[in-house]
Amino acid sequence: MAHNGQRQGEYQVQTQEQHLTPQQVLLVRLTELPLNDLRDRIEKELEDNPYLQGEHSGQSDDSGNSDSSDYSQDSDALENPNTHEASDSFDDEDDGIPREPRDSNEERRSYELGDNSESFYDHLVGQLGEYDLTDHEREVMTYLIGSLADDGLLRVPLQQIADELDIYQNIQTSEAELEHLLTNVLQQMEPVGVGGRNLKECLTLQAQKNYRGKTREQLITLFQQYWDDFIHLRWQRIQRALKLDDVELDHLKHRIKRLNPRPGGSIGGDHSDNHTITPDFIVETDENGEIRVTLNEGELPSLTVSPDAEEELNMPATTKNEREALSYLRRQVGGARMFVDAIKQRRDTMERTMKAIAQLQRPFFLEGDETLLRPMKLEDVAKKTGQDISTVSRVSNSKYVETAHGIYPLRWFFTSGTTHNGDEVTVRKILQTLREIVEAEDKRHPLSDEQLVKILRERGYDVARRTVAKYRTQLGIPESRMRKGT
Repeated sequence: MAHNGQRQGEYQVQTQEQHLTPQQVLLVRLTELPLNDLRDRIEKELEDNPYLQGEHSGQSDDSGNSDSSDYSQDSDALENPNTHEASDSFDDEDDGIPREPRDSNEERRSYELGDNSESFYDHLVGQLGEYDLTDHEREVMTYLIGSLADDGLLRVPLQQIADELDIYQNIQTSEAELEHLLTNVLQQMEPVGVGGRNLKECLTLQAQKNYRGKTREQLITLFQQYWDDFIHLRWQRIQRALKLDDVELDHLKHRIKRLNPRPGGSIGGDHSDNHTITPDFIVETDENGEIRVTLNEGELPSLTVSPDAEEELNMPATTKNEREALSYLRRQVGGARMFVDAIKQRRDTMERTMKAIAQLQRPFFLEGDETLLRPMKLEDVAKKTGQDISTVSRVSNSKYVETAHGIYPLRWFFTSGTTHNGDEVTVRKILQTLREIVEAEDKRHPLSDEQLVKILRERGYDVARRTVAKYRTQLGIPESRMRKGT
């Protein structure tokens, strides 16, 4: 069935493209590609067309984007994508910050201890036998482990993992169940720190498990309350806040050096490229509430048409061979120009779409609270950008955005909604409210679905009982009779 659906989708695209110019068809194809695939497409075009030239440079292109920015999944770059000074400081040999050697020319890395070394994935799966798990929980845990990045961190939102399990594995789970398995199983495994959803959580897990007493308390306080000072290396401010003398501060730095920001790197293996995500966009926010959208172009070359092309096109062609050569030349030069123009149009289309999404979902990008997401459809973004819905759909498919709160697929921002006090709210907000109601209930007399419906309606959420039952199941909340006394 999947193959038939794929063929039908391809047929629809081909049918639509019959009404498009070659330039428009090329733009459609390029817009569909995420960054890594676009890089491969450009390299192939450079190989095939001698009149298309590409120059790799660390200089900014004409859109103000730096070609040399590598926003792949380094721990420090993810945690602090908008502060280059802080990222650079993580490599200072004397700063006391945990580090891992990096190769600036590699976007993704694997860690191998030898031909017979145990893979990171197998190392974690092998520990599942130490936990009392049902068959269902083991299946979910196996997929959760497979969703980890090379460094051992989990950067995929739990709701996305739940959706993927439902769609691709036909396994029903919920964000609540995934949260439970993540914190009570995966984050308890070795190496310590694995399963952290960002560098902050990763280091906090290690501080909790590797240290005791005053050192443990100081490290947890540092990471939880003074994280911004920590990543910016404001040691004097940290010293004052924690009331440390010089010797105690040096002691704390020494303990930090022994933490590992990439716990997955301590195990050899093949847990590799299949789970690596390279964001297509970077969204940064500042303390003034300003939002800046950048198109991540990695190390894409700056494309131009060969300067010799114009001179060769003006050469006389009197013989048959010369005319054939001139005809070939025109096709190649025309193709090079069309490709350069399409890349520029793609850049403009991508930026306009992401800026519109950031504007429409501004509260989320500022706060990182998913309950602040407003209902948003493809039509909303299309209207704001003046683009076709199909164009917005192509930009949103298979693309990711890096934010200060994590990396998200663009599709994640398109949410359905319902009415609350005359305003539209997302289903996520209702789920959050439902979770809070159940958590606050009297466990001796848990609320029935009918009672939950009544309370939700009192709070302005008009949902049916069967809908509440569905949401409760999605959250991993059992029926009232099963919750009694828990």
